[in-house]
Amino acid sequence: MRRAVRIIVAGTVGTALVFGTAACDSLPDIDPSRLPSISLPTRTTDAPDPEPTETAEPAPVETVTEEAAPEETEQATPEPSASPEEAADEEPFVWWPWAIAALVLLVLLIIWARAASKRRAWDRRLATARAEMSWLEDSLVPQVLAKPSAAEAAALWQSAKPRVLAADQELHALHEAAPGDKRLASAMRAKDVLNALVDAVDADTSTEGATDADSLRARRAALDKARADVRSYLRGEPA
Repeated sequence: MRRAVRIIVAGTVGTALVFGTAACDSLPDIDPSRLPSISLPTRTTDAPDPEPTETAEPAPVETVTEEAAPEETEQATPEPSASPEEAADEEPFVWWPWAIAALVLLVLLIIWARAASKRRAWDRRLATARAEMSWLEDSLVPQVLAKPSAAEAAALWQSAKPRVLAADQELHALHEAAPGDKRLASAMRAKDVLNALVDAVDADTSTEGATDADSLRARRAALDKARADVRSYLRGEPA
């Protein structure tokens, strides 16, 4: 900036000198002989006071101070408070109640499976006993009654008696281990009708006791009723 001021001052002074020189060249020529002589008193010349020189004051320099922009401070925005439902959703998963429930369910399934297996096994045993009862009533008894003599009938009956007793023992075991009232009643009725049939066949094939016609008819009527009860049971008819 100061250099520019010096250049301006120098230019101004140079311009003034140029115009001053041109003005001196335009003045007319004067003959010194024609001028009157003038005597001037001697004067002590004091040194002229120095004219104050104008010092160009430097133009004020505009200093642009760049103000630092205020730093943007990130203010933490408050997060919305979670509602009770959201808070409940964010709770940690509690697994142990589900594990206990699964364990209880597993135990119940095992118990149910064992009970179902026990019922199926019992039903198979009862079906086998019913088949023996059917053989006794439908096959063995007619063969015994078809014998021409009481001795032959008694011999056939005694030879088949162990198989009949095994069926009776199986029905007794089924009655003791019956899973449920319905199966218990079924086993009890099967045992009762089988015992009644065995007693009737024993009486009809016995060689002891009264042998008159009324006694024989009474024994045969008891046998027919016992066979009818067995058939009714095997058909599933109510007692």
